[in-house]
Amino acid sequence: MSHILTLISRLRRSCSILPAVVVMATGIAGCASTTESVDSYYRQMAYNWREAGEKAKMDEMSLDGEQKVLAATGDVRQHKRTTREIKKVKAFEEKCDKQAARFQKAAEWTEAHFRLTRPAIPDGPPGTGKSADDAVLQASGTKTP
Repeated sequence: MSHILTLISRLRRSCSILPAVVVMATGIAGCASTTESVDSYYRQMAYNWREAGEKAKMDEMSLDGEQKVLAATGDVRQHKRTTREIKKVKAFEEKCDKQAARFQKAAEWTEAHFRLTRPAIPDGPPGTGKSADDAVLQASGTKTP
């Protein structure tokens, strides 16, 4: 009778351990894919912040030209408004640079810490990977892709 009780108690313990093992195994697999997703998120955010910084730089150049025109025409009120806008755009440009560097650093740390390979996210706009000659030749039909 005692053998049956010990068998039943062992069976109960093994039944309670098995679901825990299954949950842990699926958790480990999920952790790897989550880590890759986080790394992709960091890379994409760094790319987005760099693009926003480039757009801010273009806006700054445009406002700078507008400011020069307003200084030449003598419109003091608009000149002051444009000067304030330029200051805001410069501050946003600095913020973009800091955020891009922060996300880039986080992505590199994640890759190094979890031994991930870098995903194929371009560092520039689409189509900049090929030379202009290849694009012209492909468009004319003399060169196949």
